[in-house]
Amino acid sequence: MDLSEIRKKIDAIDDKILDLFIDRMNLALDVAKFKAANNMVVFQGDREKFIIDNVRENSPEPLQKSAAFLFMNIMDISKCAQINEICPDIEIKYTDKIKEKASVAVQGIEGAYGHAACKKLFDSGSISFFASFKEVFEAVENGDVDYGILPVENSTAGEVTVNMELLERHNVYICRTVDVECAHVLAAKKGVREEDVKILFGHEQAIRQCTSYIEKRGNLTVIPYHNNAAAAKMVSENESCELGCICSSECAEMHGLDIVRDSIASDPDNRTRFICISKNVEVYDGADTVAVSLSIPNISGALYRLLTKFAVNGLSMSKIQSKPLPTDVKHKFPDDYMFYIEFDGNVKEPVVRKLLGNFESELNYFKFHGNFSRNRG
Repeated sequence: MDLSEIRKKIDAIDDKILDLFIDRMNLALDVAKFKAANNMVVFQGDREKFIIDNVRENSPEPLQKSAAFLFMNIMDISKCAQINEICPDIEIKYTDKIKEKASVAVQGIEGAYGHAACKKLFDSGSISFFASFKEVFEAVENGDVDYGILPVENSTAGEVTVNMELLERHNVYICRTVDVECAHVLAAKKGVREEDVKILFGHEQAIRQCTSYIEKRGNLTVIPYHNNAAAAKMVSENESCELGCICSSECAEMHGLDIVRDSIASDPDNRTRFICISKNVEVYDGADTVAVSLSIPNISGALYRLLTKFAVNGLSMSKIQSKPLPTDVKHKFPDDYMFYIEFDGNVKEPVVRKLLGNFESELNYFKFHGNFSRNRG
């Protein structure tokens, strides 16, 4: 046979496969209705294992793994259809109004990048500054403030790990996000020259974002500080002329410091993504991104099967990142892996609520983090 004849035969087989697939999906929906009428769960592991084992046994040795994988995909697609047919939506109670004259918690002091993020999100209200990110989470969770502002990701240094871990531990929800340009400068006391600065202070994230400049200087002693704005305040109050700090130009001006070198960030478009958290779920107009954490077993194909659920439902992922499981979950399911995921959608959509309901009922660990707009300002 020449190539065209082979392709004709493949096309004919594909037509048969499609017809059989349609027949199978129709039967799968009949199964779903039967399960619903008899209060049966959609996922039945023993039945699935029986089918996969049978497929392997009846396939030639070189195709056993491929055939098993194919049928796992078919069954995953069937399960998605069954879930959408009969499973109830997850109930998510939320408000769609931002609190007027809100009280907002920010880590650091006035002039910090968190303060800048807060001002971008809130035109009015009261701001409380806290020494640590943990205290911001606690203030929101305890109801002491309405909202909290926290950095979670930088375009140069990557994830702010501590805050992603705290997000997992606390019962709070993401309701907004915003990007803040982090145009770092080297600031020092009035009259100090760049070469006179021997000791540099800055937040550990800011230090990583300015690696190229620090390496060029070579003779700098770099000391991490809990907050850039606080470092600027400390330098302004210290008598030594050897001290410098990483901060914004606005922060340097606020604390009476000279900018001895501007634009010291390695990336000229250096930006940090901040989240706004609330105690209860708040979903505003334009919310287009859902954030969740979930675990899957450490077995071959588990991640692929998870991704199938999004693909079949037409939901596109914008972020997926492996994370450590919370300690209590790790003790129960030591072989599971956890992922933080952001995907396109809104909890007003039935397909989104059904998917979340499926995660909640089927997975060992699941946590809904919120529904917000990807427009970061």
